[in-house]
Parts: sequence; C-alpha cells; structure tokens
Amino acid sequence: MQTTTIAGRIKLARKMAGLDTQARLLALIPGWKPSRLGNYEAGISTPGPEDILLIAEATEVSACWLTFGQGPIRPSERDLQAIRHQNLSHALNGVERLDATVKALRISRKRLREHLENPFLPIDDALSRRLEQLLEVRRGWLDEQHVDRDPLFLSFPEPMRELMMTYSELPPGLRKVLLATARALRDAEAANSQDT
Repeated sequence: MQTTTIAGRIKLARKMAGLDTQARLLALIPGWKPSRLGNYEAGISTPGPEDILLIAEATEVSACWLTFGQGPIRPSERDLQAIRHQNLSHALNGVERLDATVKALRISRKRLREHLENPFLPIDDALSRRLEQLLEVRRGWLDEQHVDRDPLFLSFPEPMRELMMTYSELPPGLRKVLLATARALRDAEAANSQDT
C-alpha cells in the first residue's frame, strides 16, 4: 500500500480503524455515496479539507497526517514508531535501486514492504541506524519529525502551517475549542468591518 499519497493513507487509515471494507467506513460518514470514497481511495479525486476531516474523525487519525503524511498518525500520540515509519516512507519514496537498499539495510524486500505498509510494525534501533547511514544523515535523524520536507505543506504560508500542525496535535475536544475560537475571531472581524 502506497502511504506517500493521500489515497494510500485513506486506505491505510480505514484498515487501521478495523474497517475492512469501504462500506464500513461509509456507514460512519452519512450522506456519502460509495463512488465518493472509492474515488478518493483510488486516487481519482482528492478530498477537500472538510472531507479530510470527516475521514480523519471516522478513522481516528490525524487530519494533518492524512493530508500530508506528516506529524503523528493519531492526534494524541507522538509515537516514535509512527515517526520512524513516516521518515522511512518518505526517504524511500521513489528509490530506484531497491536491491542496493535492501542489501544496505540487511533486510528482505518482503520485510521492507511490510515496514512501508504497516506503521505499527516496529522499526528497531539497528534498522533505524542502518537507514541513517544509507541516507548519510546524522544519528537519530529517523527519530525526528521532518515536516519541512513535504512540498504541499510548504506551499502554505508559515502561519497556516503552524495552525495545521497545532490542530493536528490537539485531542478532539480541544480541536473544537480551536475552531470555535477561530470562528469567533472571524465573526468579530466581519462585525468590525461592517461597523466602519
């Protein structure tokens, strides 16, 4: 499963939530036709922000991770394994010489594929250090989030990126507070504009 695309992450989020069919996810999102979710999972169309939020809430994953493949997978966790998985997926995206990669990592193609497809399969310290050597990055690099490498994320202005990451990292109850605060500020600004 390709987790470097939104379509792949939607499928993965559904499966991680224990929803083995699209119909089971659709039951949690009233009003959607099967073709809508099918098109998203097939990569035929890309969900907008509101649909991303609905999918994220139904599957209990972070909307930021679902959109960009960055940040914690679950909104309430900063799980080392999730971070390692994301960095592994991004580092190996588009690698053409897979034979040399598996040889350097000292694992089989099958095992590498399992790591790429399952964010909950532990990536041990030894494999992490071998990957860092292969990538020629400093020790511990795989254990840190590197949101700054995502081109879509970088296309947004800095305050928007900060707001998206903040929203993504909050538990569901505080997300509602953040959205309510943002809406109140917008409404206050609109009222001020009308008064002047």
